[in-house]
Amino acid sequence: MTSFGVITALDPKRPVTDIIEFAQVAEHYGFDSLWIWDSWFTKDAYIGLTLAALNTEKIKLAPGVAATPVRHEAMLVNAISTLDDVSEGRAILGVGSGGQATVGRLGLKKAKIAEFRDQLKLLRLLTEGGEINDGSAKYRVEGVDRAVPIYTAAWGPRMCEASGELADGVIIMGPDDAEVLRQKKENILAAASRVGREVTDVKIVLGITCAYADDPSLLIEKYKSLAVHHMQRVGYEGEYPAKYHGLFKEVREAVRTIVYPEGTHPGAELVPDEFVKYSLVVGTEEECLQRLKDLLAVEPDELTFSMGWVDVEHLKQLGELVKKIKAD
Repeated sequence: MTSFGVITALDPKRPVTDIIEFAQVAEHYGFDSLWIWDSWFTKDAYIGLTLAALNTEKIKLAPGVAATPVRHEAMLVNAISTLDDVSEGRAILGVGSGGQATVGRLGLKKAKIAEFRDQLKLLRLLTEGGEINDGSAKYRVEGVDRAVPIYTAAWGPRMCEASGELADGVIIMGPDDAEVLRQKKENILAAASRVGREVTDVKIVLGITCAYADDPSLLIEKYKSLAVHHMQRVGYEGEYPAKYHGLFKEVREAVRTIVYPEGTHPGAELVPDEFVKYSLVVGTEEECLQRLKDLLAVEPDELTFSMGWVDVEHLKQLGELVKKIKAD
C-alpha cells in the first residue's frame, strides 16, 4: 500500500519552532515521512528536523534534499547520523546533485552525473561505517550507528538511471502527470535490474504539488511562480505537451535569474492557467482527488506532497484529502 509524506521549507522570516506543530499534525494525520528543504535561503533544515524529532514518535525525517556540491560527504553523513540518533532510527538521507536555485546563486555548479555517482558511493561507504583512505585523506564518521537509507531526487533520465543503480529510494520529480512519472519509475527499476538489484530494493516516491479550493483561481495564480521555476530547468521540455514548448523559451528569455520554488516572482504573468493545472495537482477537491487516484495507479511506494513554506492549514487540508483516498 502506498504511504504518504510531505516536503516543506522553513520560512526564513518565521520562527524555526513553527516546525513543531507542523510535524505533530503530520504525524497525527498518519503521514509516513517529513522532508525539509536543505537550502541556504531557508532556515536550517537540520535544526528543524531535530525539533521535529524531539516532538514526534514515529514519522520518518529527512532533508529534502541535500545538495552534494554544498556540503562535504563526511559532514553530511555526520549530520544525518546525529539526526538518526536523536530520532531513534527515523532518519533518511535525501540527496541531490544541486538545483540551479540552490547552488547556482552561490557561484557553484551542480554535480555532473559521474561526480554524483561517486558521491553516492562515498556516502554509502560512510553510512555503513567505512573508512576513506585514498592517500590524500583518511577518515571515517565516528558517529554512525546504522546505515541510514539514502534517497535521491531525480528529474532527468541519467539521474533516474544512477538512482536505480545506487540509491535506496528515489523522489521522482517532473510534471505531475501519471504517464510521465510512470515512465520514470520504469526507467529507475530497469536500471536497478541491469545491475542485479531487486526492484523492491528501490523505493519509488512521487514528489508532487497539490492544493485545492472551491474556486481554485487564487491558487492557480499563486503556483504560477513555481511553474516559472520548473520551466527554468533546462532540458526537460520534452516531458510537457508540444504546445507548451514555446512557452518555455518565452519564460526563460523574460526571467534570466533562477527563481526560488517559493514566493512571488516575475514572469508568472506569462504562465497560462492550463499549464499550472497540467503540471501541478491544483484545482477543485474533486479534480485533485481524481488526479491523485491517477497518480496512485502508478503504484509508488510513497506519494509525497511538496508545499513550500510551513503551512499547518494546508497540511490539514492534505491530511483530510488523504483520509478520503484511504477510505475509498
